[in-house]
Formats: sequence, structure tokens, C-alpha cells
Amino acid sequence: MKKILSVALSTAMAFSMFASVAFGDAATTPQQKFDALAAKGILNGYPDGQAHLEKDLTRAEFAKIVTKLFDLTEVTNKLSYKDKGYNASNWAVPYIEAVTAVNYMQGKDTVKGIFDYNGKVTVEEVAAVLFRALKLEQPTTTDNSASAWAKGYAQAVIDAGLVAKDTNFKANASRSLVVETAYAVDQLGQAATIASAEAVSPTKVVVTFSDKTTTTVELTTALVAGVETTINFKHNDHDYTTKVTLAAPKVVSATAPNAKQVVIKFNRSIDVDTLAESSKVIDGVVKVTKVGSKDDEVANAYVTFNADNTEATITVPGTKGLKGNYTVVVNDAVKTTAGEAVPAFTTLLPIADTVAPTVATISSTAKATTKDVYVTFSEPVKTTGIVAYVNGSAASATVQNDTYTEFKLSGVSLESGKSYDVSLLNVTDYAGNVANPNPIKTTVTVVSDVAAPVIKSVTPISDKFVEVEFDKNVDRASLVGNVRLLNSVGESQGTFTVVTTGNGKKFTLQSPLTSFPSTGTFTGSVVFGATVKDTLGNTLGTASSQAITFTKDTVAPTVTSITYSTSGSVKGLQLKFSEEVVVGTGNVTLINNKTGQSTTIANTVSGSGKTFTLTSVNVAPGEYTVRLPEGLFRDKSYSANKLAATVLTVTIGSEATDGDAPVLFNKGIQFNDSTVSDSVYGDATITVDLRDASGLNVASVMDVNSYTLDDKALPSGSFVTIRTLDKDGNLQVGNAEKPTYARAIIHIPSSSISETKTDYKFVVNGVADVAGNYIEAVSAKGTLTSRVSPLLTSAVVSSGNSYELILGFSKEVVDLDKQDLEFYINNDVKDTNILSQAYYTVTKIVNGSDKGKWSVTFSKKAVDSKAALEDELDLNSNDVNRIIVKIAKNAKVHDKDGNLITDETEISAK
Repeated sequence: MKKILSVALSTAMAFSMFASVAFGDAATTPQQKFDALAAKGILNGYPDGQAHLEKDLTRAEFAKIVTKLFDLTEVTNKLSYKDKGYNASNWAVPYIEAVTAVNYMQGKDTVKGIFDYNGKVTVEEVAAVLFRALKLEQPTTTDNSASAWAKGYAQAVIDAGLVAKDTNFKANASRSLVVETAYAVDQLGQAATIASAEAVSPTKVVVTFSDKTTTTVELTTALVAGVETTINFKHNDHDYTTKVTLAAPKVVSATAPNAKQVVIKFNRSIDVDTLAESSKVIDGVVKVTKVGSKDDEVANAYVTFNADNTEATITVPGTKGLKGNYTVVVNDAVKTTAGEAVPAFTTLLPIADTVAPTVATISSTAKATTKDVYVTFSEPVKTTGIVAYVNGSAASATVQNDTYTEFKLSGVSLESGKSYDVSLLNVTDYAGNVANPNPIKTTVTVVSDVAAPVIKSVTPISDKFVEVEFDKNVDRASLVGNVRLLNSVGESQGTFTVVTTGNGKKFTLQSPLTSFPSTGTFTGSVVFGATVKDTLGNTLGTASSQAITFTKDTVAPTVTSITYSTSGSVKGLQLKFSEEVVVGTGNVTLINNKTGQSTTIANTVSGSGKTFTLTSVNVAPGEYTVRLPEGLFRDKSYSANKLAATVLTVTIGSEATDGDAPVLFNKGIQFNDSTVSDSVYGDATITVDLRDASGLNVASVMDVNSYTLDDKALPSGSFVTIRTLDKDGNLQVGNAEKPTYARAIIHIPSSSISETKTDYKFVVNGVADVAGNYIEAVSAKGTLTSRVSPLLTSAVVSSGNSYELILGFSKEVVDLDKQDLEFYINNDVKDTNILSQAYYTVTKIVNGSDKGKWSVTFSKKAVDSKAALEDELDLNSNDVNRIIVKIAKNAKVHDKDGNLITDETEISAK
């Protein structure tokens, strides 16, 4: 069925008379939509040349519309109805028979066989036809004015955006309404245009369309960074071509959707293992530190990723919420899926959550009965204090996930297929916002689930392990001893060991093979017993077999990174591997790169999976070569592939030997306010003198996000420069890469200082030394003078005195003289009509609602050369048609801070 609009809002005698017009989103009124559709040859007007959108539509006319709209085949040589005049010569018959044949429309009186083709079609009848033709879904709830039989049809077209909710569905359908609806249906069939295309990896492009939908295009040829490439793809049966450039990887933004979570957005898909391990943020990769504090708020925090791994949502652990200004740092350890390093990122993030939580979803599923209802909130909420009632009885509320968004309400017996009232009192987010209304009242319908679980996939993840995924949560205990491995001839090789703990949809199983075939390949099947069941108790019912092939793992693990860690409970050399490993044998040798002295450390380790820490490290601080012997670690395959002898370099003890953060010295923080001399102020500067024994991190000193002004980020356009100092605070020639003493000069644009204050608060917070120690937040208050020139903003005749013109300015000016102004009355050619200064007086208003503004009065001589100089001019008289006020060139008027007015600006007063 084509959704091509071929509509004829006419009788058979109507004729086309519309010229071509643009078609698209520009059509907003019914007439514009009619004209646009007519331009495509799909609408006709009446013989008088008008669309007559105000008229009602007959059932015959609507039958023709439906036939053309949905590209139905006209039916001839058939007469299904007995209406008077319903014969082969009737223009409407082919269309009525067409809509009847596909059951889009039926007769008004099926007993007597009457279609009533001259009768009026109602809006609810239109809705019913569109419901059938577009194959819409019947909504579960309705809220509209249609008759009982049509409420579902009406709600469906409302939900589809075809008819407005407040429409009177029982009324006759006007031509205007049908044009609106037809236009909307036509738009459903239009190909959306490409709004943007972004490469999130070398082989994946996310395309966003004009209708806000998105699609992911998988490329067979990888993009080259920085090279614009044309891609072709198909979406919704339409062919598209666009150009895309793979941008260098970067952090796009850090945001806080609420007081408990920080979202880091990347422009490329990242390797999640470089940011998280076991769903927790890797220590130090992301830091969120409140201004004035050293504490990392996201240490050991839970992290989740979106579908294409371009967004990491970090949930602050424990009971703490975030409020105030925070420094967010993402270090350069994060890599893309293509292995490219993402440059380090720092920003100042203000967090102020004022939005109360709401219920996002509520559900309950049972085979027959259950005691559990699951509620998901719009944001993390506090795990204590919630008072829950289900069906009027108290229920316990327990958090179900590490994002504090899903809770289980338990304790009340519920039956499948029935609906129950739910009340939630004191739902509070981590900023203290309480849900409104309080309590939240809603309902839940217990959905009956008697379907057996479905095995979606069985995937080998090495030669020893498989990952099994079901379509719903499965009872882990039912898998234990109940999953067998068969060889190619059906002989049992034993049962799998269930490695994963707890219930869920995914499980890791360990093969029962004691050794791997010498051929390097094992082909067989995984058999799930009939009693494997979901958490509701639905069993597979019959045994299920899935084919599988294991290939021998011959790839040895490698070390992907080594760091010296002094944070957390485990201290020492932290090693990260390319795959999960177990501890082997051998000792580690450390060679001090400065002295050449070697030290052997015992193989004492802590950790599991892909991360282990060598804890027996007791050497002097310095840079070391680390030699790991072959076999110190091995992977978990049947071959137990050994780590090859590996040589690495690491710096040990920097954090342990330098725990001192940078401090202020010499002059500390100084506000440097410029002086003024018949000109506006220049940029403001604030200097900060810093000292650190191990050397200052220059990048952190130059980062504008290391400073705040009045508890806000520095104004846009601010920048920082550095001068090296000696220990006495004297300026030195040249700049060091890691200066021990330095002066940071913070430049603030003049246009951003709009208010003169003596207590501007300046805070230094993000400055660090080369060892990673951040300065304790220090602040100072000082004076900055307004650097914004005043402007002439208004000139109006006084409402209480028509002889007076009131001049207003963007800020108060203190010394407006007559020579600073030019006036032009009744003349557009201003150069010939500059009033003599003798013709007007200028006075400052010191009282009343216009205090601070300036009053100008004129002599009648300004418009009448015969008038006396002392006679005042009535500005509302017929003698005055227009007044233009202009600030003279090089005017000397200024504000109280000395900023000169912007000259040669003008305003028309009348």
C-alpha cells in the first residue's frame, strides 16, 4: 500500500486550476497545504476556482479521497449498493467500490444495502478509515469526544498526530480538516532529510534526520581521520548520500543531569575497558573534585555506557549528592575502539539539581502470582525513607541497581492480569528534591508471563568459556549441572561450570573439557536441560541444543599499561592485561634508571581478571625499568599461554615523596585595576604567584577552568599567561617547563566586567604540580571596575509634560553637556538641520521615577524662525513630526567609572 497522496477534494466535474508552488514544511495553513498538494497534481478546486475548505465533505467525496490517498484500484462493472442513482454512470461508484473492496468503508445501512453517498462523513468515520488504512494500533486508554464505538480509532489518529485531541469527532468533517489530515498522512511518506552525520568510530557513522530519528551506518571500509568521505546508505527504503569526516577523538562535554550522576560524552566510540573495570571507574581516569576540596567524588563509582559507547554515565557512590562547582578531569588513558588516545580534558562543571524525581516506569510480571513490583525513577533517589503501599498494604522498597534508579516493592500478594494501586511517599533525590505530588500515586498491571525463556545466543569467548544470553532473567541455580557439552557424534563431555554469580540474562560457562583436541578445533553442541527456568518459574520444557565450535587459543596475554598506585586499599605496581589472566611464577626485577641499581621483588600480587597489583614494592622514588619474566602471568585458556618476558618503564614514588600541593607565595592574588584617561578601560588582569617544590604543571596553571570569578567560570574570552619568578618573587628571563616559582596572569575581557564592585571573589582551585597534587582552594576579594561604555537607549516625550524629552542611557552618566548631543527635528536630511545649542537646554533629573535620566526642552524657534527664543516647544504639537537624537562625535560624556559613551549613536524619538 503506497502512502502517496493523490487526493481530489472535488466532484467529478471539478477541474485543476493551481500553478506550481513549493511543497514542504513551509505549508502551515489549510489553504497553503491545499495549494502545495495541488501543485503536485493531487488536489483540484471547485469550478469557481475556490477550494471551499469551509464546506462539509460527503461520503462519496471522501471515498474518492481514500482511493487516491492510498493508491487503491478503481472498481468498475460492480454495483454493491442500492442507493437511488447508484449506477454505472455515477462518478462516485468506482471509488465507493474501491474502498468497499478493501473494507476501508462500509454502507450506512448494511441490511438495506445503502451506502448514503450524498450523506456527510463525520470526523470519527474519517478516523476509523485512517485507522484501518494505516494499520494503526488500538491504544489501551482513550481521552477524546468520539462515540463509544469510535473512541479507539479516534485516539489512534490523535496519537499518530493526524487529528487534534480537542476535535469534535461526532461533527461532520470539513474540507479543511481533511486537507490538514491528508497533508499529515502525506508527510508520513516523505523521506526525511539528513540533519547531521557523525563518525563515532572508523567504521560506524550515526546519522540524525530532520524528523529527529537516527540510524547507525556500518561501513565496510574504514574512514581515515581528517579525510572527508562520501558514504551511501539506505534508510526506510530511501537511498541517501552524505559526506562525513572522522574527527580526532576528544571529550565533547561533561554534564550533570542530576545531583548524583556525571555524564562524559565523547565524539567517538571508546574502548570501555580503558575507562572502567568491572563496571567501576578506573582509579584516576576520571576525577570530579569540588572547588575547594581534594576529594575525588567518583572514586570507585559505578559507570554505564550508551549503546555506541560514546557516553559514560558515572553514578557517585554512597549517600553523597553533588552541589556547587566541580572540576572534572578526564586523563589521556582513555582510548577509542580504534586504539587512539583521547586527549586529556578539564572543565568546570556547576551542579544545581532543582528538578524533583518522577516515576519513569512501573511494572510487575508473574506466572500466576507475585509479590514484586518494579519501579524505575527518572533519576537516582535516596534508598531510605521511601514509604510504599501496594493495593493499600505496606510494601518494602529496596534498591535494585547501582544507579539508584530501580526499586523493588515487595511483600504484597498480586495476581497476574489484575491492576493495583501503588503509592510512594517521600521519594527524594540526592539534592533533597521531594517528588511532587507527595505521595506519588499510580497503578500497575501485573502482566502474565507463562512463556518459556528463549536462548538468544551461545558464543565462545575463548577455547574454554562460552557466554549464554537469554531473552529474560534466568534462575542461575537451574543452570548448575543442567548444561552439557556434546562432541560431534553426540557423546557427552560433561557439564559446564556456571562462572557467573546471581540471576540475569547473560551467563559465562566454563567448558568441562579437561584438555583441548590436538587438531586445534572442537565442534559439538551445548545442550540445555528442559528444567532450565526463568526467575518466574517458566521452564524450557524440552531440552535445547545449540551448535558450537571452539578454536584453540594460542595468543599470549600482553601488558597494556603499568602505573604506580598509592591510592585505595592496594598500593604498588598496577598491571593491566589484554585479557583475563591468572598468576604464574617468577620474580620481578626493578632497575633504577638513574643509579643502575637493581632490586628483585617477590611475586606478591592482588587482583583478578585483567588487573593485578604487585604489592611487594619497597624502593626509593625514581624512574625504573621493570622486567617481568616469562610466565609471571598466563591466560585462562587450555594452553595457559604465558606472558612473554616484558620490559616496561614506570615512575615510582612521585605521589609518595611529593604529597605537597602548590601554594601561594610572594604577592599571592592581586587584582590589577586599570586607570582611565578619556577612554574605556582595557582588559582586567588578576595575578597569582605560585610555588611548588617539585614543579608546577604548566597546563593546569594555564587552564581557565583552574579559576573562578564570583563562584562562576571565568568570562568567555579569558586566557592565562605565565611568567617565571625566582624565590624572591622577581621576574626571570624566559619560562621553565616545570617552574618552581611562577606568576599566572589571568586576562579578563573588558566587555565582561559590567559592574564595578570592591568584593569580586577570585578562587584558585585547579592548579596542580607535576606529581598530580592539586592546590588547596584559595581565594581573595578585590576591586574590578566596570569596563562597559554607556549607550543612549531611549528618547521619549514625557507622559506628564509634553514640553520635555526624556533621554535614557544603558547606565547612569554623570556629565552630559549640550555639546555632547545633536538634535534633528522634522528633517530626514540631518546634515542640514542640526539645531543650534541655543535652542535647547539639558538638565539631569534627580527625583521621581526618571531619576538618573536627562531632560531636554526646546525653543519654538527650533521649528519656527519667527518664534521667540524663550517660548517652549510642545513636542506633541502638529509642528513636530519627527525628532532624532544623536550622540556627537568624540562626545566627552561618561559614566561614574570614567567609561566614555559610545559616540555617533542615534535614536528616533518621534
